[in-house]
Amino acid sequence: MQYYTGNSELDKYIEESLSILFYGPAAAGKTTLLLTIAGELCKLYPCVYVSTEETLHYERVAKNPDKYEKALFTEAYDYDELLKITIAVSALKPRYVFIDSINSLFRLEALKEGSVEKLAFITSLLLETVERNSGKLFASAQVRSSEAGEVEASGIKILDYYFDLIVSILIDGENKRILRVIKSPVKTIKEAAELKFAITESGVVWYV
Repeated sequence: MQYYTGNSELDKYIEESLSILFYGPAAAGKTTLLLTIAGELCKLYPCVYVSTEETLHYERVAKNPDKYEKALFTEAYDYDELLKITIAVSALKPRYVFIDSINSLFRLEALKEGSVEKLAFITSLLLETVERNSGKLFASAQVRSSEAGEVEASGIKILDYYFDLIVSILIDGENKRILRVIKSPVKTIKEAAELKFAITESGVVWYV
């Protein structure tokens, strides 16, 4: 089985999924988790990593450039730009694609006409690309409070349709995080208990 996160339980879920989504509040560790996975995959296979929020991850990548030897990093700050990148990605034929975060632009343009269709089209096109290249789509998502007062990913109805594996990340103290599998395509795998990890300078450290 491919090594993704360093947690065998979570890696089982990822192995059986085409599309993987991590969501949680700001500073929950979504980017750190994506970069951890990218560090395992992008030294071996062609990857594209798209940021729609910030470029702080470049500092982390610069510390271990060999891990991301086959990765192309880029940014998109509006839907039109993200769509152009998505079309270009299709031509590049990467095995793995990372979008951090996939719904930040949706949050900014949610009330604009066509925003739902744009998010759906971009996501479906990315899925076609990675599936054609026997890879996976990894993404993070920002959150909002639902009408019931619960924390959920913005645009969750759309994301739930396109993502096989959906994982929430909760903050439990300064560095401690709790990860929960919300949705999995694998019914035969026992539902995971809460998985806990810490955010460190070197990345993700899992609690036994």
